[in-house]
Amino acid sequence: MPEWIQTTLTSNWFWAALALVVGYAVTLMGLPVYTWWERRGAGMLQMRPGPNRRGPYGIVQAIADAVKLAMKEDFVPAGANRLLHALAPMIIMTVALTTFAVVPWTGDVQLLGKSVRLQVADLNVGIIFVLAIASLAVHGIVLAGWSSNNKYSLLGGLRGAAQMVSYEIAMGLALVAVIMVTGSVSIHQMVADQAGPIWKWGIFQAPLAFIIYLAASYAEANRVPFDLPEAESEIVAGYHTEYSSLRFGLFYMGEYVHMAVSAALMALLFFGGWHLPWVEQLLGPQAYSRLFPWLLGAGALAALLLAWDVNRPRRRRFSRGNGIMAVICLLAALVLIALAVVVGANSDSAWVAALATLGSQLVIMLVKFLFFFWLFIWVRWTLPRFRYDQLMRLGWKVLLPLGLFNIGLTAVLVLAGIV
Repeated sequence: MPEWIQTTLTSNWFWAALALVVGYAVTLMGLPVYTWWERRGAGMLQMRPGPNRRGPYGIVQAIADAVKLAMKEDFVPAGANRLLHALAPMIIMTVALTTFAVVPWTGDVQLLGKSVRLQVADLNVGIIFVLAIASLAVHGIVLAGWSSNNKYSLLGGLRGAAQMVSYEIAMGLALVAVIMVTGSVSIHQMVADQAGPIWKWGIFQAPLAFIIYLAASYAEANRVPFDLPEAESEIVAGYHTEYSSLRFGLFYMGEYVHMAVSAALMALLFFGGWHLPWVEQLLGPQAYSRLFPWLLGAGALAALLLAWDVNRPRRRRFSRGNGIMAVICLLAALVLIALAVVVGANSDSAWVAALATLGSQLVIMLVKFLFFFWLFIWVRWTLPRFRYDQLMRLGWKVLLPLGLFNIGLTAVLVLAGIV
């Protein structure tokens, strides 16, 4: 292997930059996929097709809507504060993206004599950093509501501020219990503590903390049933009523990025992150490198099934480009199969095994992340919206006492050596 490649592969800057690419791919580049996924998911849950005309499975519809949104007129109300009106969506989007800096996508792997990890910044106070940065999002909502000079926007901003402050407390209390169990505030260390049997996962070590965190994360993201700040049947669109074009798009994108952050943290803190239960006991110390060819094979099988499904007469009757997508899926399947063969044939090479381990852990983490992202969509199209008094009562009279009780219970269990 050339020396410059070795230098690159062992550079922390290279892996930090790669983690940044993964983070932005999951957030910004994934936004058209998320919007399409939400529409298709809504159609499935409501027993209707969903978008299925523009492109295979209607996926081009999401791209067309993004282009249409960008081409719309960007107006500012006459009585609005122009500076704060423009600043508010930037705050929302910046806060949502910044939290991805401390998300670890893989564990530590020895590559060419150096420990590497797919993470932008390994802060020893990672979970506190996430809570601190996420709490700044309320400023964007309040500024958007106040600066628009609109009574509905102001009401939505006030609702959003009260809701986010209320549920941040419950979220923090839930994470305190997780910190007590793991004995660390580093996200990477929290995930490393969940290796081994499945009962070491956070969901089994602190189940009540997961329930509280799940509810609080939905409220923080302003998703149904906690979407009171933008309830269209009551206050038009809430704090972003007076926004259009790309400024409205930043609010729209910020919500999905916030959902992505919450989904990633659920997978990391409560469901083992990149770990699979008992995999090292079953496959040995190089378990994840041995698992990688099988994961590639599963991906190739999924691509072949997609190529078959998209080219069925029923699919072809409703949209164009199905043949092109089928060819792309076939090529992707061939590439994955070839890569699996190469990795399997060179499994004795230390650097190939290290890269295969990183690939396996990244795939496992992304699968768990996508499940929790789907859970956001599932809940939105299943549950009705709370009344505002019900929302505040749940935050202050249910989740807050439960969070305090959970801390006491966790402390007793930790001292007794049960968890």
